[in-house]
Amino acid sequence: MTVTRRLFMGGFTAGAVTVAVGATAGEAGAAEAGAAEAAGPVQTFAGEVHADRFTTDSGINSAFLKTTSTTEHTATLYQAATSGSGVALNVVSDNPGTSAMYLSGTETGRGTLKIAHRGYTDASDANAAALSIDLQTPGATDPTKPGTAAQGIYVTATHGPTTGALLVLRNNAGLDDVTVKGTGLIGIGIDRGATPRAQVHIVQRTEKPGLLVDGTVEIGNVTTPPTGTVSAHGGGTLYAQNGELWWRGSGGSPTRIAPV
Repeated sequence: MTVTRRLFMGGFTAGAVTVAVGATAGEAGAAEAGAAEAAGPVQTFAGEVHADRFTTDSGINSAFLKTTSTTEHTATLYQAATSGSGVALNVVSDNPGTSAMYLSGTETGRGTLKIAHRGYTDASDANAAALSIDLQTPGATDPTKPGTAAQGIYVTATHGPTTGALLVLRNNAGLDDVTVKGTGLIGIGIDRGATPRAQVHIVQRTEKPGLLVDGTVEIGNVTTPPTGTVSAHGGGTLYAQNGELWWRGSGGSPTRIAPV
């Protein structure tokens, strides 16, 4: 006969865990008797504990999992279904005063969070993403009107500026397709690991233009006219001075292109 008993497990308070075990009445009774003989409200069981479901509903920390193993994960959550909407981990918080989940690590060569999307060779996962963010506004009835004011991705450095990069996107060999350095310099299509040579440094890698603007481009007046060029391929500098448009060629001579 299968029965349901309350077991007091290490790290869980008495009565906080309901375990539905496939055991005989005698086996379940023996386990309960062993718990009753424990000196305190916590009972440690040697070996594995198997159950159909663990449920906690308490006013204290419901679970604490720790291991000192150098090869085993502390916990593995495995959703083995191949269809439906069930996920391996569902984290929900009703507290508006803090984050729904904290994650910290001390890595030297890995990301604190590692996401690996296992793709399909037939490209049937074209609508999938390794990371998906949905800025929802519960209760909103008109999706065409502004909703939440939350930021999609927010990066800061609480203990001082990082000397590394704030963002690196690499998809093509040898290139940083998009990078934002800790200094704020932005590189698009630059060599991998290179430092952008301007506030925004764009390298044209195909027959398509390095920059396309559908609309107007405004150039503000410079405080001081440029005296050199930072391009590795020479060229010149286009700038505005006192409302006039100027071009300074690689020879160093500025030429006014358009008056005020």
